[in-house]
Amino acid sequence: MSKVKVALVDDHQIVLAGLKKLLEEEYEVVCTAGSFKEALENIPPSGAELVLLDVHLPGKDGIELLRALREKMPSALFVMLTVEEDEEIIFRAIREGARGYILKHNPPETLLKSLKACLNGEVLWGEEIYLKVMGRLKRGVSFEVEKADLSALAHLLSEREFEIAQLVVQSMGNREIAEKLFISENTVKNHLSRIFQKVGIKDRVELALLVAKGTSQRGPS
Repeated sequence: MSKVKVALVDDHQIVLAGLKKLLEEEYEVVCTAGSFKEALENIPPSGAELVLLDVHLPGKDGIELLRALREKMPSALFVMLTVEEDEEIIFRAIREGARGYILKHNPPETLLKSLKACLNGEVLWGEEIYLKVMGRLKRGVSFEVEKADLSALAHLLSEREFEIAQLVVQSMGNREIAEKLFISENTVKNHLSRIFQKVGIKDRVELALLVAKGTSQRGPS
Protein backbone atom coordinates (compact mmCIF):
# COMPACT_ATOMS: atom_id res chain seq x y z
CA MET A 1 0.00 0.00 0.00
CA SER A 2 1.45 3.36 -1.04
CA LYS A 3 2.14 6.00 1.58
CA VAL A 4 0.26 9.30 1.71
CA LYS A 5 2.40 12.07 0.22
CA VAL A 6 3.08 15.00 2.54
CA ALA A 7 4.69 18.42 2.11
CA LEU A 8 6.08 20.41 5.05
CA VAL A 9 6.47 24.19 5.23
CA ASP A 10 8.24 25.88 8.15
CA ASP A 11 10.93 28.55 8.31
CA HIS A 12 12.91 26.71 11.01
CA GLN A 13 15.17 24.04 9.58
CA ILE A 14 15.36 22.16 12.88
CA VAL A 15 11.57 21.93 12.97
CA LEU A 16 11.45 20.73 9.36
CA ALA A 17 14.07 18.07 10.05
CA GLY A 18 12.24 16.90 13.17
CA LEU A 19 8.87 16.72 11.40
CA LYS A 20 10.38 14.84 8.46
CA LYS A 21 11.95 12.28 10.77
CA LEU A 22 8.71 11.90 12.75
CA LEU A 23 6.50 11.43 9.69
CA GLU A 24 8.61 9.50 7.19
CA GLU A 25 7.93 6.09 8.77
CA GLU A 26 4.22 6.35 7.91
CA TYR A 27 4.20 9.02 5.19
CA GLU A 28 6.17 9.90 2.09
CA VAL A 29 7.58 13.38 2.63
CA VAL A 30 7.81 14.67 -0.94
CA CYS A 31 8.86 18.24 -0.25
CA THR A 32 10.07 20.56 2.49
CA ALA A 33 10.11 24.35 2.15
CA GLY A 34 11.14 27.25 4.36
CA SER A 35 9.32 30.18 2.79
CA PHE A 36 6.25 31.23 0.79
CA LYS A 37 8.28 31.46 -2.44
CA GLU A 38 10.07 28.16 -1.93
CA ALA A 39 6.81 26.33 -1.20
CA LEU A 40 5.06 27.68 -4.32
CA GLU A 41 8.04 26.80 -6.49
CA ASN A 42 8.82 23.35 -5.06
CA ILE A 43 5.51 21.71 -4.12
CA PRO A 44 4.23 20.04 -7.31
CA PRO A 45 0.50 20.52 -8.10
CA SER A 46 -0.30 16.82 -7.82
CA GLY A 47 2.61 15.84 -5.63
CA ALA A 48 1.17 16.12 -2.11
CA GLU A 49 -2.08 14.94 -0.58
CA LEU A 50 -1.47 16.62 2.78
CA VAL A 51 0.36 19.89 3.51
CA LEU A 52 1.49 20.99 6.97
CA LEU A 53 2.36 24.65 7.16
CA ASP A 54 3.30 27.24 9.74
CA VAL A 55 1.61 30.62 10.00
CA HIS A 56 4.77 32.72 10.16
CA LEU A 57 6.95 32.48 7.05
CA PRO A 58 9.44 34.82 5.35
CA GLY A 59 7.73 37.02 2.77
CA LYS A 60 3.99 36.35 2.85
CA ASP A 61 2.42 34.47 5.75
CA GLY A 62 1.27 30.86 5.87
CA ILE A 63 -2.40 31.69 5.41
CA GLU A 64 -1.69 33.54 2.17
CA LEU A 65 0.32 30.48 1.16
CA LEU A 66 -2.64 28.28 2.06
CA ARG A 67 -4.85 30.33 -0.27
CA ALA A 68 -2.31 30.14 -3.10
CA LEU A 69 -1.72 26.40 -2.70
CA ARG A 70 -5.45 25.61 -2.58
CA GLU A 71 -5.79 27.20 -6.01
CA LYS A 72 -2.81 25.21 -7.25
CA MET A 73 -3.80 21.88 -5.64
CA PRO A 74 -7.51 21.96 -4.69
CA SER A 75 -7.74 18.27 -3.76
CA ALA A 76 -5.01 18.48 -1.08
CA LEU A 77 -5.71 18.78 2.65
CA PHE A 78 -4.07 21.63 4.56
CA VAL A 79 -3.24 21.67 8.27
CA MET A 80 -1.73 24.60 10.14
CA LEU A 81 0.98 23.51 12.59
CA THR A 82 2.05 26.55 14.58
CA VAL A 83 2.60 28.25 17.94
CA GLU A 84 0.22 31.05 16.95
CA GLU A 85 -2.95 31.25 19.09
CA ASP A 86 -4.22 34.65 17.94
CA GLU A 87 -7.97 34.42 17.40
CA GLU A 88 -8.07 36.41 14.17
CA ILE A 89 -5.33 34.27 12.62
CA ILE A 90 -7.15 31.08 13.57
CA PHE A 91 -10.34 32.28 11.88
CA ARG A 92 -8.48 33.48 8.80
CA ALA A 93 -7.08 29.98 8.45
CA ILE A 94 -10.53 28.42 8.87
CA ARG A 95 -12.06 30.75 6.28
CA GLU A 96 -9.29 29.91 3.81
CA GLY A 97 -10.06 26.21 4.13
CA ALA A 98 -7.57 24.82 6.65
CA ARG A 99 -8.74 21.33 7.61
CA GLY A 100 -6.99 21.59 10.95
CA TYR A 101 -5.14 23.92 13.30
CA ILE A 102 -2.66 22.18 15.60
CA LEU A 103 -0.42 23.89 18.15
CA LYS A 104 3.24 22.87 18.18
CA HIS A 105 3.34 22.28 21.92
CA ASN A 106 1.26 19.11 21.47
CA PRO A 107 3.17 15.82 21.82
CA PRO A 108 4.26 13.97 18.64
CA GLU A 109 1.73 11.17 19.15
CA THR A 110 -1.08 13.75 19.15
CA LEU A 111 0.11 15.10 15.81
CA LEU A 112 0.29 11.63 14.27
CA LYS A 113 -3.17 10.71 15.53
CA SER A 114 -4.57 14.02 14.32
CA LEU A 115 -3.18 13.62 10.81
CA LYS A 116 -4.74 10.16 10.50
CA ALA A 117 -8.06 11.62 11.62
CA CYS A 118 -7.74 14.40 9.04
CA LEU A 119 -7.20 11.87 6.26
CA ASN A 120 -10.33 10.07 7.47
CA GLY A 121 -12.40 13.20 6.94
CA GLU A 122 -12.32 14.75 10.40
CA VAL A 123 -11.76 18.42 11.21
CA LEU A 124 -8.81 19.01 13.51
CA TRP A 125 -9.24 21.55 16.24
CA GLY A 126 -7.28 21.07 19.44
CA GLU A 127 -9.15 21.76 22.66
CA GLU A 128 -7.69 25.28 22.95
CA ILE A 129 -8.72 26.13 19.38
CA TYR A 130 -12.18 24.60 19.79
CA LEU A 131 -12.80 26.76 22.88
CA LYS A 132 -11.75 29.89 20.97
CA VAL A 133 -14.09 28.99 18.10
CA MET A 134 -17.03 28.32 20.40
CA GLY A 135 -16.29 31.46 22.40
CA ARG A 136 -16.42 33.56 19.26
CA LEU A 137 -19.69 31.97 18.22
CA LYS A 138 -21.24 32.71 21.60
CA ARG A 139 -20.20 36.34 21.27
CA GLY A 140 -22.07 36.46 17.98
CA VAL A 141 -19.01 37.31 15.88
CA SER A 142 -19.52 36.43 12.22
CA PHE A 143 -17.51 33.68 10.54
CA GLU A 144 -18.76 34.79 7.12
CA VAL A 145 -20.80 31.60 6.87
CA GLU A 146 -24.21 33.13 6.31
CA LYS A 147 -25.85 30.68 3.92
CA ALA A 148 -28.57 29.47 6.27
CA ASP A 149 -29.63 29.61 9.90
CA LEU A 150 -30.36 26.43 11.83
CA SER A 151 -34.10 26.39 11.13
CA ALA A 152 -33.49 26.86 7.40
CA LEU A 153 -30.89 24.10 7.53
CA ALA A 154 -33.43 21.74 9.07
CA HIS A 155 -35.78 22.38 6.15
CA LEU A 156 -33.04 21.81 3.58
CA LEU A 157 -31.89 18.48 4.98
CA SER A 158 -33.47 15.13 5.62
CA GLU A 159 -33.91 14.08 9.24
CA ARG A 160 -30.84 11.82 9.03
CA GLU A 161 -28.72 14.50 7.33
CA PHE A 162 -29.67 17.06 9.97
CA GLU A 163 -28.80 14.56 12.71
CA ILE A 164 -25.36 14.03 11.16
CA ALA A 165 -24.84 17.80 10.79
CA GLN A 166 -25.45 18.23 14.53
CA LEU A 167 -22.92 15.51 15.35
CA VAL A 168 -20.28 17.17 13.18
CA VAL A 169 -20.34 20.29 15.37
CA GLN A 170 -19.50 18.03 18.33
CA SER A 171 -16.20 17.24 16.53
CA MET A 172 -17.23 13.65 15.93
CA GLY A 173 -15.41 11.86 13.13
CA ASN A 174 -17.02 9.66 10.49
CA ARG A 175 -16.34 6.48 12.43
CA GLU A 176 -17.80 7.86 15.66
CA ILE A 177 -20.91 9.08 13.83
CA ALA A 178 -21.30 5.71 12.12
CA GLU A 179 -21.06 3.86 15.44
CA LYS A 180 -23.50 6.21 17.16
CA LEU A 181 -26.10 5.95 14.38
CA PHE A 182 -25.46 2.25 13.58
CA ILE A 183 -24.61 2.94 9.95
CA SER A 184 -21.47 2.45 7.86
CA GLU A 185 -18.70 5.04 7.43
CA ASN A 186 -19.42 5.10 3.68
CA THR A 187 -23.04 5.99 4.43
CA VAL A 188 -21.86 8.85 6.64
CA LYS A 189 -19.58 10.11 3.85
CA ASN A 190 -22.42 9.94 1.33
CA HIS A 191 -24.72 11.90 3.66
CA LEU A 192 -22.02 14.55 4.18
CA SER A 193 -21.52 14.93 0.42
CA ARG A 194 -25.26 15.52 -0.04
CA ILE A 195 -25.31 17.99 2.87
CA PHE A 196 -22.43 20.02 1.39
CA GLN A 197 -24.18 20.12 -1.98
CA LYS A 198 -27.57 21.14 -0.55
CA VAL A 199 -26.23 23.86 1.74
CA GLY A 200 -23.61 25.19 -0.66
CA ILE A 201 -20.55 24.67 1.51
CA LYS A 202 -17.28 22.92 0.82
CA ASP A 203 -16.31 20.96 3.92
CA ARG A 204 -16.92 19.90 7.53
CA VAL A 205 -15.34 23.08 8.89
CA GLU A 206 -18.01 25.30 7.32
CA LEU A 207 -20.74 22.85 8.31
CA ALA A 208 -19.57 22.78 11.95
CA LEU A 209 -19.41 26.56 12.09
CA LEU A 210 -22.81 26.93 10.46
CA VAL A 211 -24.60 24.52 12.80
CA ALA A 212 -22.82 25.85 15.89
CA LYS A 213 -23.66 29.41 14.94
CA GLY A 214 -27.32 28.59 14.41
CA THR A 215 -27.47 26.77 17.72
CA SER A 216 -25.87 29.67 19.62
CA GLN A 217 -28.25 32.15 18.01
CA ARG A 218 -31.32 30.16 18.98
CA GLY A 219 -30.30 30.01 22.63
CA PRO A 220 -31.86 27.67 25.19
CA SER A 221 -35.33 26.33 24.41
